Amino acid sequence: MIARIRPCRRDQAGMARDIRVSTVVMAHPDRRHQAEQLRRRHPELDIQIVLDPEPEGKPATLRTAKLAWSAVREDATHQLVLQEDVQLCNGFAAAMHQALQVAPEGAIAFFANWVMSTSQAVRLAAFTGASWTPVVDSWAPTQALIIPAPLARQFAGFAERYSADKPDNRAMAEFLTEHGLTTYVSVPNLVEHRPAQSLLLNDLFYGIRNSTVFPLGQDLGAETFTSTVATPPAVAHLGLGDFESLCHYEPLGRVERSTMNINEVLLPAGMSTLELEEAFVSDLDYHPEALKPGFGPSMLFQFWLTMFVQGIVARGMLEPVGPKAFDKRLDASPWARIALGTFAAGALRKTCPRDKIHDTAAQLTPLCITGMRTGFAAIEHWPDLRSLWAPDANTIRPRWNAGTKESK
Repeated sequence: MIARIRPCRRDQAGMARDIRVSTVVMAHPDRRHQAEQLRRRHPELDIQIVLDPEPEGKPATLRTAKLAWSAVREDATHQLVLQEDVQLCNGFAAAMHQALQVAPEGAIAFFANWVMSTSQAVRLAAFTGASWTPVVDSWAPTQALIIPAPLARQFAGFAERYSADKPDNRAMAEFLTEHGLTTYVSVPNLVEHRPAQSLLLNDLFYGIRNSTVFPLGQDLGAETFTSTVATPPAVAHLGLGDFESLCHYEPLGRVERSTMNINEVLLPAGMSTLELEEAFVSDLDYHPEALKPGFGPSMLFQFWLTMFVQGIVARGMLEPVGPKAFDKRLDASPWARIALGTFAAGALRKTCPRDKIHDTAAQLTPLCITGMRTGFAAIEHWPDLRSLWAPDANTIRPRWNAGTKESK
């Protein structure tokens, strides 16, 4: 759930170790100007630029990634690889070094896009006040990833087993798994994804992929990160941002992972369909602004329901707190509101124009936060909902129409 892990970057006496980071930006030659701009903006990082060795070949990331991870400076303890279309936060270098002093052992991602399943884990971590959460997707966010230098030197050899079509983020995830390492995301993210036309059409296939919790315009303090890691037992996420968006529940514990429609797990836990509808309608009554973008009740219900379940899971992560702890935690956690504010935008990334996505999301976010607050308090009325935050101890299986007349 939530644990304070002893920093791995310290010696036996507890003193901070000397961390020397070698930084590389990988780029296609057509985007060399973006890589050079990053280098000019951040001379303190002494950035090396690595270009695609076969720029006329089929667009792919792995061949450039192999070179980037191999380009480790001789005296480096860690290798940081950035993609050229990123923006670093104010004071990035200092924040990165402070983060590494307290980070859990493994790979560290300074970016998680706002719609991946991991983004919901990041939001729970931000709400609970943690600085780290494990990646729960099957790929590693390689837009801004840092690993120990000895491992970086090994990646190219490992990746030789793959064809050039293998995405570098999946190859890296498999490499880290083979070495028994977990990838952790920092809270806040220190890197933003800048809007740029993708050579792989990712911007058209997947829409805007901004950061989950980026401190835009903020100067990070000297003690931004702690050693606290939040490991959610489950997450709720909202489809893939298409016109059939449905909210899903996904347990993340030792049980076999299975993504389920949320109604299939709420109804067996004691809620009736009428009670679920009444909870939604009641919350919507307090947020008429959510109706202004023109979405119908079905879509609004999916937004609300996803965050309702996130609230249930958050309550379990903070037990034995009471239902009134929600607002205290929301105000006490420095990154919670930013992280929760990107949920709606991420879900709308395929259906909303780029120039309107943030304004539209801002009208939906209050309803989403209220839905999370309602879920946080829900066990007072439906105590069996505790099973959602303890999937290892409970049998949670998809049961279509469970609890309705048709299933009886």
